[in-house]
Amino acid sequence: MVETQSHEGVIDVHVHMNPFWKMNDKGYRTFQEHSANFEQKAELARNPDRFIEYLDSQNVSTAAIINYVSPILGYTHETNEWAATFREACSDRVLAFGGFDPRIVDNPAAEIDRALAELELDGIKIHPPHQGIAANDYRDDPDTRGLDGLELLYERCAESNVPVTIHTGTSIFPGARSRYADPMPIDDLAIDFPDLDIIMAHGGRPMYTEEAWFLLRRHDNVYLDISSFPPSNLLDYFPEIERIDERVLFGSDWPGPMVPDISDNVDAVRDLPLADRTIDRILRENAQSLFEL
Repeated sequence: MVETQSHEGVIDVHVHMNPFWKMNDKGYRTFQEHSANFEQKAELARNPDRFIEYLDSQNVSTAAIINYVSPILGYTHETNEWAATFREACSDRVLAFGGFDPRIVDNPAAEIDRALAELELDGIKIHPPHQGIAANDYRDDPDTRGLDGLELLYERCAESNVPVTIHTGTSIFPGARSRYADPMPIDDLAIDFPDLDIIMAHGGRPMYTEEAWFLLRRHDNVYLDISSFPPSNLLDYFPEIERIDERVLFGSDWPGPMVPDISDNVDAVRDLPLADRTIDRILRENAQSLFEL
């Protein structure tokens, strides 16, 4: 295990530290084309020591590594085990998120048990545009398909106090289906699973931010993860963000396409004309409370 010092820095709830070598060629090329020096960044996924050194250089105390199942990228449920193993190498600095897709496992209940009970993942991510499913596809409404495995996942995550992150907004990756980018299916989740902590990644950017704001105002169990927003533009989309600042989480999306270093985004957040209390909540306090750090 990596030996680290105590830090009181930023908590980043959305870092893409993934087994990039398992990605398909189209996905990898997208990273190469849109993330500067991507090969050097990707090597950090093979070396937890170097990843921690990077976090130290950015004054990040804890990073949630966001892994998920994605047919269009080539990621399977094996990424869950990889994320848990990576976390074990630096468990005081990393939260491990995994994924779930009930359509590609023989026994969804067993896969959920493995993720939550055996691997003890800190969170689960569902990526509708990359998976081709909606977050509320557990329902039997005319527009949904009744995927019982999703319902079981949300039930178990609520019981285990494990947050679920839902990607909202578009994606530049080949094969991503942006008709699943709308965050409104989260409305069903928040109603049907009131004890489930739901992290709405990316706030529906760029065209669904009004829907995202509605969800944040309506549901106390929905959080906003500001990753992939240029922080300097955050108030253009959410000018009244201080009204819900106890549920806003800093995420960088690093080293995703067109994303600068984490500290650059942190500095941009600090430069926003927001109360110091709000800045502190966004950069650390809210995540500290949500993940009981």
